[in-house]
Amino acid sequence: LVLDESGSMQGLPIEMEREVCRTIAGSLRKGDIVSMVGWDTSNAVKLAGHVVQSANDPTIVAECDGLEASGGTDLSGGLHAGYMLASEHFTQGRINRVVLISDGGANAGETDIAVIAQGAGDQGKDGIYLVGVGVGSSESYQDQLMDTVTDAGKGASLFIPHKAEALKMFKDRFISTMMVAARDVRVRLDMPPGFEIVR
Repeated sequence: LVLDESGSMQGLPIEMEREVCRTIAGSLRKGDIVSMVGWDTSNAVKLAGHVVQSANDPTIVAECDGLEASGGTDLSGGLHAGYMLASEHFTQGRINRVVLISDGGANAGETDIAVIAQGAGDQGKDGIYLVGVGVGSSESYQDQLMDTVTDAGKGASLFIPHKAEALKMFKDRFISTMMVAARDVRVRLDMPPGFEIVR
C-alpha cells in the first residue's frame, strides 16, 4: 500500500484513503503479506512484509486509522518506495500488487508524468502490477497523472468518492479489482480467400 499523506489530502481525500485502507484490511486473509509506505516529501515505511493474522488485522487497521495529511507531494518517491517493498516481499504464485492511493497530485521530487509512469512500467516484467486508487472529490482529483501511471504499471485505475464505492470495489469485488484477467494477450485473424486487412 502506497499511501499519500501530503497536505493536499486534507479533508475528504484522507478520509476516503483511510476508508479504502480499512476496507482492504477487512478483505485480507490469514497468511497474506502486506507492506505499507506513507509519503509526502519523504517516505515512512509503516509495515514491511507484515504477515496478516486475520481479516481486519489490528496492526494494519491501526496504521490505516493513523494516516495524517501534511507536507508536499513526492508521488514518484512514494511509488518507488512501494515498488521496492513489493520486490523485497515478492512471492511467486501470489497476486503481487502495489496499491497507490492518492488525489493524483505531484509537486515535489520528480513531477514529470512520463518519468513517473516509466518507473511504474519498468516493474511489470517482474509480475508486480499497479492498482491506482483516486480519492477525494471529482473537482480536486487529478486523474491524468493517476491514469497514466496506472496504465504504465499494467493495472487498473479507479476513483473512490465515497464509502459505498470503497466497499463495492475493495470488499464485494476485491479479487477482481486486484486480479489481472490476462497477460501477454495475442490475437490471430485468419482471413478468408479474397480478403485482406487494409487498416
